[in-house]
Amino acid sequence: MIVGKLKYLYRYKGISKNIDTAIDYVLNNDLLALPKGKTVIDNGNVVINRDTYVAKAKEDCFFENHEKFLDLQIVLKGKEGFAYTDISNPTLKVIAPYNTEKDVTKYSCEDGVFFTLEEGFALVYPEDVHLAKMDVDGKTVEKAVVKIKIEE
Repeated sequence: MIVGKLKYLYRYKGISKNIDTAIDYVLNNDLLALPKGKTVIDNGNVVINRDTYVAKAKEDCFFENHEKFLDLQIVLKGKEGFAYTDISNPTLKVIAPYNTEKDVTKYSCEDGVFFTLEEGFALVYPEDVHLAKMDVDGKTVEKAVVKIKIEE
């Protein structure tokens, strides 16, 4: 997992073509101006899900991971609690098996690394089981989740 501020996102170009496409789009477009919902880029190799919400209580959140797409989770305004753990964490328990249509497995987990994601990004890979949308201040969060197809 890579965590940072958007102004440094350019540093991660060169990892893969699809990551480069996503980074170029993020750095050259106003994500706050995107309509809510999905924006498809490069024939679906990159998809941006734009949302506005009040984050949830920790007990209403869950850990998840994806097999076909990376998540580039970007908090555009506000802040939210975020957590991650490696897929090898022995306390992970599947609460919803892999859904191929949604590309997600949901987990409960007894521990993990928790932090506040504030106007920055987290790039998560399949082994990075992560939890997002956790409330830290009761305020509205403006967010974009960029789904980046994993290249084979």
